[in-house]
Amino acid sequence: MILVLVGSPLSGKTTILKKLNEKNIKVFSADVFVNNIYKKGELGYEIIRKELGNDFVGESKVNKRKLAEWCSENSDNINKLNSLIHPLIYNYLEDKDNYVAELPIVSNSHIKFKYDKLVYVKASDEVIRNRFISKKIENPIFINKIINDWKKIDIKFDLVIDTTENITNNDIDKILSLLNNE
Repeated sequence: MILVLVGSPLSGKTTILKKLNEKNIKVFSADVFVNNIYKKGELGYEIIRKELGNDFVGESKVNKRKLAEWCSENSDNINKLNSLIHPLIYNYLEDKDNYVAELPIVSNSHIKFKYDKLVYVKASDEVIRNRFISKKIENPIFINKIINDWKKIDIKFDLVIDTTENITNNDIDKILSLLNNE
């Protein structure tokens, strides 16, 4: 069983993964994976340097802030980045099974990630904005684009978890039930 959590950045996917990991559920975090491949000497670092240029890499890792700024300029940039990085995630997960994965998006990626169940993790627009601001990402055009892009997604989800208030034990239990085909 492969259960995938999707949702906008800062919707609560990582927090849910941590809670599942505490219950000894095997998890995969795209964020952690990408942080690792963005280290100097790793494939992600080399791809970013080769395809986007030295301005996007530092002495020890990819400059994620510069990359995020570049991605916020237009959707072609984020599509370009996704076309470079999503295949690395896909290849890593290809022979894995029985886990819960946090993936940034599955609907508009040119890569078709395999999964059995899809959980949408969401929060109110205001909460997402505040979470961005707390991370020192204050570009309102970028934030609104992220929020609005998720409103346009037309996918059938097996479960929706709203993290506007918080993530409850009941939310985690619902995910576990879905994972166990209950």
